[in-house]
Amino acid sequence: MAVKKIKPKKPPRSYRTVIESLRHVWKIELLKDPVALWRIGVCESFQFEKTRIRLAVWNLCKGAGGRLFEHDYRMVCYRSDLILTQEALLSEKGLATFCEPGFEAIHAASYKRRDGIRDGVMTVARVSSTPATQRIVCKYPEPVFKTPKVALVTFYRMQGREKSLMVINIHATLIRRVKSALEEIEHLLASLPAHDGPMILAGDFNTFTPGYLSAISNSLESIGLEYVPIPNDPRPTTGALDQVFVRGLSVERIYVDTAITNSDHFPLFADLIWD
Repeated sequence: MAVKKIKPKKPPRSYRTVIESLRHVWKIELLKDPVALWRIGVCESFQFEKTRIRLAVWNLCKGAGGRLFEHDYRMVCYRSDLILTQEALLSEKGLATFCEPGFEAIHAASYKRRDGIRDGVMTVARVSSTPATQRIVCKYPEPVFKTPKVALVTFYRMQGREKSLMVINIHATLIRRVKSALEEIEHLLASLPAHDGPMILAGDFNTFTPGYLSAISNSLESIGLEYVPIPNDPRPTTGALDQVFVRGLSVERIYVDTAITNSDHFPLFADLIWD
């Protein structure tokens, strides 16, 4: 039986809100490390103690879903141990709002807007990360406004294991050729610290075509990262932008939750197993 494809819709915003948002990114400030990184929160544990890690990946659409969006975000946290978000548009106060009790949140800014609010990626976990946190600026900026995109690299201890878990949260550039997409991934791989332990690479890859995804998957295989296919993926090909790659972990299940509709992306949920 064919799976009905469902395309998420952007949360409704007035023309005035859209114009105001564009005005704020007309002139941006590029931030350097370590100023670009914010960290907040007190975790439940300093290491992953269970063999199952509940992963969520969600592009927040800059939180444009309003109060219902905040409810959905908290439900995603409740169901997860590790949450990788993109388009996290936050002030420092806003970061505190989205760091649930028992979690640590790390925000890596792509840029700072004219009003002081930062756009970027945010990794939230029930386990405290090690100090070796790194922001990697993607090779190519967005067209027109030239806003950069970033990846956030964090590390987490795993009980009974000498090697930590590397987690890479990425928001790739929106419009580019397959060649440029490959160059961007190769730039990311070249910028990563040396690590021979388990890895998760996930986020919004902006892979609009099977060719994009296939090319990226082949490149990531060079360091042992395997693409995780989503059975009965309800998203159309042009909307399947969020993906998961793993190394040294087994995937018990992965699915797209189409019941959460207060962003222009459906969240991914995956149960990952480590021995």
